Amino acid sequence: MLYHLLYISELKDDTSCDMDTILLNSRGFNKDHHITGALWFNGATFVQMLEGSRTSLSDVLQRIMRSDAHHKFELVFFEPAPERIFSDWSMAYYHASKDEQDIVKKFATGDHFNPREMSAQSLITFMRYLEMARHVSAAHSI
Repeated sequence: MLYHLLYISELKDDTSCDMDTILLNSRGFNKDHHITGALWFNGATFVQMLEGSRTSLSDVLQRIMRSDAHHKFELVFFEPAPERIFSDWSMAYYHASKDEQDIVKKFATGDHFNPREMSAQSLITFMRYLEMARHVSAAHSI
């Protein structure tokens, strides 16, 4: 059975973050374990949504929680899912493209974007919008 998992965490203040290495390791692990998903990171906050079997997601969740990079970890949801949202990606990565910044602004409350103030459904919608923007951007580049 397919599950969706979504969490929020913060980068530890004393931790350097090599996103290229994190993404390379994550994509390899995820591919081997039939996990798809997406990660949004603004330099301080991670929002990640993953899709896979309950066992695979439990394994990856343990890896994330043991990581030196994460703290203030919040599991937003871990529930059965009808379908994959990120089927094309072992790990899509969103960070600072113009389209992504526009989406972040749409989900901001006031002058700032704080995922911890959003409902689980709003976070899912946020991640879906990022994925849709990626598909639209790719179509325009053809």
